[in-house]
Formats: sequence, C-alpha cells, structure tokens
Amino acid sequence: MENTKRKFFAAVEEFSPDSGVVVALSGGADSVCLLDLFLECGFAHPVAAAHFNHNLRGEEAKRDEDFCIELCKKRGVKLFLGSADVNALAKINGKGVEEAAREARYAFLESVIESNTGFSYIATAHNRGDMCETMLLNLARGTSLDGMCAIPKRRGNIIRPILDVSREEILAYNKSRSLEFITDSTNLDDKYSRNRVRLNIMPEIKQLYSGYEENFARAARLFRRDSDYIAGEVEKKYTEVVKDGVMYTENAQNIHLSILSRIVKKLYNYHGFKDLTEAHIDAICEKIISGDKNFELSLHSSYALCERGKLTFIKTLPEADEFCIDINIGESVTLPGGITVTLSKEKKEGAYPLKESALCGRLTLRSRREGDTVTVFGKTHKIKRMIADKKLSVNEKSKLFFLTSDGEIIYSNIPATADKAFCRRGDICIYITVKEERHEQ
Repeated sequence: MENTKRKFFAAVEEFSPDSGVVVALSGGADSVCLLDLFLECGFAHPVAAAHFNHNLRGEEAKRDEDFCIELCKKRGVKLFLGSADVNALAKINGKGVEEAAREARYAFLESVIESNTGFSYIATAHNRGDMCETMLLNLARGTSLDGMCAIPKRRGNIIRPILDVSREEILAYNKSRSLEFITDSTNLDDKYSRNRVRLNIMPEIKQLYSGYEENFARAARLFRRDSDYIAGEVEKKYTEVVKDGVMYTENAQNIHLSILSRIVKKLYNYHGFKDLTEAHIDAICEKIISGDKNFELSLHSSYALCERGKLTFIKTLPEADEFCIDINIGESVTLPGGITVTLSKEKKEGAYPLKESALCGRLTLRSRREGDTVTVFGKTHKIKRMIADKKLSVNEKSKLFFLTSDGEIIYSNIPATADKAFCRRGDICIYITVKEERHEQ
C-alpha cells in the first residue's frame, strides 16, 4: 500500500497539476484505486469522476454505471456521465470496436473538462501491465522508436499517475482500503487483441522472466530518453528547413534520415493530415535525398507536391483549365494560367522564331489532350512521354499550352517545336513571345 502511495505522490508531483482533475472511472479495480488515491492523499485541487457507457454489454454496462453513481455519491464526488452506441460508431466509421470505443471515450472526457471550469486535467488508470502490453502490441505492428516508448505518463492534459504501479500493487491497495470494485466480463474475452496478449502471452513471458514488467518499464524509459533527444533535434532542424508550411528540400538533403523522416511527418501533420505510412515517408525522403526538386507522390488522402525544391502537402492536385482559343498573327492572347502569348512578324526580346509557312489555316492555342503528339527530328513523340522525361512540376504542367495549325501541334512551351515549323536561315519567320504574369509572394 505504501509503495503505491509513494509512486502516486511522485507522479502527481512530477505533473504539478494546477487545476482540478477528472478521473476516468470505469468501476474496475484500477480506476477505483486511482480515485481513492486522489481523495485520500491530500490533492490540493477539486477531484471529480467521469464514467462513459459504451453500450456494449447490455445490463452489465448499466450495472457498471450504477456502481459508479453509487460510489461517487458515497464519496461525495461529482460524477459526469456519458454514453454512445459504440457498435454503430464502429460501423459508420469503418473502425474496430476497440478503436471506436477509445475514440468515443476520450472525446467525452475532453468535452467534460472543456465545459466545466475548474477542471483542466483527465487522469486515467493505466498501470504498468497496460504499458507492457502496449509495448508488445506496438512492436508486433512494426512500430518506430516512439511506439516503443509505450504509454506516456502525460500527453497534453491527460495524466497517468499510476503508470508505474503494478496490477498486484493495485489489488493489494484496494484490499488494504476495503475498496469495492467491479469486473468487466469482456476482460476475459480473448477475441480482443489486448485481452489475448494479457491472458495468453504475458503469463508465458512471466514464466520466463518473473521481473519482466520492471524490465519493460526500464526499456520504455530508455526509449523515451532517446526519443526526447531526437525530438529536440527535429525541432531545431525543422525551423531551419521549413518556413510557413513549406520545406526547402535543398537545405534538407544532408539531414540524417532519422531526423528527416520525422520532419516530413511533422510537416504532414502541420497541413492537417494524419495517415502517413512509413512507406510514404521513405518514398518522400528518398526523393529529397536524391536532390529531386520536382515530384508529386500520391498518398492515402493527399499528395506530396514538390516544385522547384519547395515541398508541401495538399488534398488534391491542381488541374489545368481546358481551353481552345483562336489567335491570329499580330495578336496577343492571355491564357487561363496567366500566360500571355503573342504572334508577331517583328522580332522582340525573348521571342522564338517559327516558320511562317507552318502557320497557315486556323491557328489556336489550346490545353493538352489525351493522345497528343508532335514530330521532332523526324520522329513522332507522345506529349505525355515528353512531359514525364522533362520532369515538369504540377505547376508547370498546369501552364502548358499548344499552338496548332489546322489542329496539328506546331509548337509547345514544353518546349517543343515541330519539324515543319522549325525556322532555318533564309526562312520567313513569325515570332512567338510568351510572358507569364508574376505575383509577388
């Protein structure tokens, strides 16, 4: 009992909460123990409890709720109640029941402290056994270093004061204090992954290493120490290579992959996306390290877009406007992408010569079409292939135009000039001038 109190005191002193705490109360042994510790150990701020009914166990779930109501009434603790149809939420959102339950529960807990002044912290009753199970599950899923840190003692306004306390210590504390609690029958159902680990795997590990919980806890501390150091280095480098949500990839080329991968993920999250896989991170980092300044990568629900060494993440790729506009020699036409094209018999600065005899019939400026080709040096080239070979950025592709004569492409700003329009010495030429409207950033 005293050991449990000591660990609780040390944790609360480390957190230094400066406001009221809402204890997540399920009615089980762990949360009952945590609530009692807050009430009996002279905590300086208000203590309340919150119970969430997942509506997964029928009458038993109602029993749990009633137990929490009666317990808080006896102890003089304010109780907040919440509920949701978790099975329905899981189906609607395409998630597993465990994940849906967790999301709904934490959303409720956050709403409690947001709507009740005087309470700023949520205390959950995760213990050392939970931490060991999380480490093992994360490792099986192929986690990174951060995942091996398991459950943090604190994440934002969520604190876990008995994370260093074992299940045996919790039960001993409850017995010494004559604390009643209830048991969730689903804790014995090994169809859930965590229960399967707890019921079947952890006892086997204990047979091999009786002190495995302390060993796991020590490993988690070491992982957390290294992770904290790396996080500090990431923050330093992030401010060097990212400005206003844009990474300047040339400055990031020589950053160690361990740091660079985290910078990429941080930038991705900055833009409001959450589903970046390790495979995606590796692909993006490979592009950066190789010095590729123009690329686009399709991710789950977004795109990585790098143009002229500036990397960002967007929901959808910009698409070029479709257009087909007539133009005559001596005229200027402004295209949807902000480019002005002029055909003139007079040579001007920056103008490109085209053979006059090729500019016959109807002249048009149009956007790219599927199957477009142009004949250059006696060979017919697919425009799609030429664009890929030149590694045009999305922005550059959106500003492409094609000058056609009676439907045949004779010039494009890829750039490409058809053989029939190539102007040689002695030919009569028409000059094409292309000017792009520029905006100050």
